[in-house]
Amino acid sequence: MKTITSNKSGEALEVVKRIMYSLQVLLVGLFIPFSFVFGISYNLPNAKAETGSSISKQAQVSHQNNTVDLTKVLSEKNS
Repeated sequence: MKTITSNKSGEALEVVKRIMYSLQVLLVGLFIPFSFVFGISYNLPNAKAETGSSISKQAQVSHQNNTVDLTKVLSEKNS
């Protein structure tokens, strides 16, 4: 037959250990999804492109005449 002795300090230490273990599990459970979301959103290509680019009004380009004469009939040599 076993004798059970009540030890208040031992019980309090056991409760503290259980609480600490629960907090560790909670922190790991929150850290993994947070690090995943932070990792995929930190180095987005759009974020880098927006910070490194600037928009300015382009100088007006003069319109040129056509350089290809569409009225000429090409020979059938190459067909």
